[in-house]
Amino acid sequence: MNTARLESKTQTVIDEYINDLDHYTLEQLLMKPSPKEWSIGQVYIHLWMSTKGFFYKKAEQCLTKEGAEQGKGKNWKGHLVFLMGKMPTIKVKMPEKVAVEPKQPDSKEQLISKLNEIKQLSSSYISRIPDADPSYKAKHPIFDYLNTTEWISLCNMHFRHHEEQKKRIKHHFGWK
Repeated sequence: MNTARLESKTQTVIDEYINDLDHYTLEQLLMKPSPKEWSIGQVYIHLWMSTKGFFYKKAEQCLTKEGAEQGKGKNWKGHLVFLMGKMPTIKVKMPEKVAVEPKQPDSKEQLISKLNEIKQLSSSYISRIPDADPSYKAKHPIFDYLNTTEWISLCNMHFRHHEEQKKRIKHHFGWK
């Protein structure tokens, strides 16, 4: 995938999340379908946390070559996700050691600020892709080893994956 297309896709999906906030009150953003499920606000916080603390942290490892490895690649699950260009729409339970329940947001403005932070961070990482050595890869707990471009692309897929979760929450509460 070329970087201009990746930049466009990434900015578009984040803008869609920002624009979608117009459809909710803060009270709605905090409502959970059940005690064990996340609110839409928590989905947003999760996306911010995982982008900064996981996807782009791994991309940084590949870029700096620190903590990255050569001669490794994706397993069949990783190949399938990248072939399809999306994560499965099923619920995925993250491994216990990396699973974190996100906090509820303080405000819609906080969510917009965090998403704008991710937009800027995304642009910064995408602009570094041409200088990245694709042979340096960092381990993903499910898909095995991914390079810089793959980590950033997977982050985009991760946003799309959580659109299904938002739809389930909206459906649960009878929202349009």
